[in-house]
Amino acid sequence: MDLFMGDSKTTLLDQVERELFKDDRVIYLNEDISSYTIANVVPLIHKINKEDADVPVENRKPIHLHITSYGGSAYDGWQIVSTIENSKTPVYTYVEGYAMSMGLPIFLAGHKRILGRYASLLYHELRGGANGTRQDLKRLDKEYDRLQKIYDDYITSKTSIPQEVLETYQERVDDWYIGFEEATKYKMYDESF
Repeated sequence: MDLFMGDSKTTLLDQVERELFKDDRVIYLNEDISSYTIANVVPLIHKINKEDADVPVENRKPIHLHITSYGGSAYDGWQIVSTIENSKTPVYTYVEGYAMSMGLPIFLAGHKRILGRYASLLYHELRGGANGTRQDLKRLDKEYDRLQKIYDDYITSKTSIPQEVLETYQERVDDWYIGFEEATKYKMYDESF
């Protein structure tokens, strides 16, 4: 339980719930993606991989990551994606309600992706606010373009969505809410329920 003691947002109840769910290997990501989310998700995946070190990969019991998130920080989201991808213990990702913005690539990172029939996914151009000198803004614009390319490339690599479709939504500066039928069309999940 000491994994979570350093975070002032984590309550004793949160810690008890995590201990109760650890045997089932269930992790809930049900908040905005931030450094707080990393502190709650990443250490659990690492801990389970450490516990499984002597178990052959094909015999490991999967981790079940249930996602309900409006999105959040791209930097923090990519750390979770990297952790999932590098996990030797399979991580199954589930969306029963919604995975939006950075929640989408986290869902797509799963070794097996399970989508509920009434779930919603959301793609949009990355957003953020900036201030500072003109030079600061130029640097931020360059970084924004880099992150957008990573985001788009990842989505197109994990689905059958063509880049042109993503560009259409970017040009219109529009949110793309993806329901079950479109998710099926674009091969965004492996199983449904």
